[in-house]
Amino acid sequence: MNASVIARIAKIVPLAVVTAVGIAACGPTNGEASVAASAPASTPAVTSSATPGAGAVPTVPAPAAPTTEAAPTTPAPAAAAPAAGAAKAEAKPVAKAPAKPAAKPAAPKAGPAESGGSGIGITFGGLDEGGQIELNGLVSFSVTWKNNDATGTRSVAPVVATQQYEGAPCSRIIATADGTLERKDASGWKKLELSQGTGMDYVINRKDGAFTLAAGESRTIEYRMRLSTANRPGRITIEADAPVPNSTDYQGIAKAELNATVVDHKSPVVSGVTTSSPKVGTTPADFGFVVDAPQGTADLHPVVAVSSASWLTPDDVTLEVMAGGAWKPVELREACDGLTAVAPTGLEVNRRGDSAEYSFRITMKKAPQYDVEVQVGAQANGHQAARRPAFDPQGRR
Repeated sequence: MNASVIARIAKIVPLAVVTAVGIAACGPTNGEASVAASAPASTPAVTSSATPGAGAVPTVPAPAAPTTEAAPTTPAPAAAAPAAGAAKAEAKPVAKAPAKPAAKPAAPKAGPAESGGSGIGITFGGLDEGGQIELNGLVSFSVTWKNNDATGTRSVAPVVATQQYEGAPCSRIIATADGTLERKDASGWKKLELSQGTGMDYVINRKDGAFTLAAGESRTIEYRMRLSTANRPGRITIEADAPVPNSTDYQGIAKAELNATVVDHKSPVVSGVTTSSPKVGTTPADFGFVVDAPQGTADLHPVVAVSSASWLTPDDVTLEVMAGGAWKPVELREACDGLTAVAPTGLEVNRRGDSAEYSFRITMKKAPQYDVEVQVGAQANGHQAARRPAFDPQGRR
């Protein structure tokens, strides 16, 4: 969904509905690999070719759900600790509602992200956990799916996509990153959907590129991704899944996540945020911030975004900027994230080398029903700064 469509949705959908949509599930509720009863084979694994199939669904049916028949016939003593695999299985709920926020970064760890155990194991290659991804740069990585069962086969429809992204052009309704994702097939690079969206469609009824893995066999697929400068810097999670082809069951699919930091070495950087009040109200509240621009201040614009749990219009807010020793009004426009103001260049405080200091003040024309959030940022030469909150009623800023 492009930004213009999102903007139109934002104008017609009540914010209460928008908020409800924004928290819809975007990932499977079970974060571990499928729990097959058998252990991995002791013989060396066989690795298949590095490209997926042409998209045909394997004829081998998906394995039946694991049973407890593999457990010993003699009951273990009550004081004995359960096996690691059994303990993990007991700790998981039988079923969960699919609604869950998309942004669910895993705890940082060294080395590539991996999902293992019996069943399908998934490993990332070429990108390190916590590594950096440069905006507008082509990033190559691989994903390996492995059948860890000692016997039998498993069918996999390979799925890779980014979770919802905090630096997306529109992060209030559908926080999908802007850019491209491609998979290397036998016929060349195939374009894929970059982001998961707000539902489970990205794993349900998938069959494209499906393949079958014998016991101990693995397959590695190459991917490449480019995040456009329409995004802002932030934290992003890439997720790889192993749904059974044509299946609607996403509760127990194997998955792995890799967390990375999106950076832009050409973007301005916001620092030194100050405020005269802890929150926004009907009394003018001053706030200021400093921007460092790597490429200078010739095309530098301060950015202010205003939003609330109840939808705001430009008539609800008065925003002013200090210029030439006087407060001057700044135009606010409706956007998918609420209201956005991009102050013009040529401000007096924007002529001090590579740093610029800005002073704004905001006033609500009537007492707000909910807290008003103000995010400050900047644009320079087509690059955007990561935004920072100007006010925090809880004092956490």
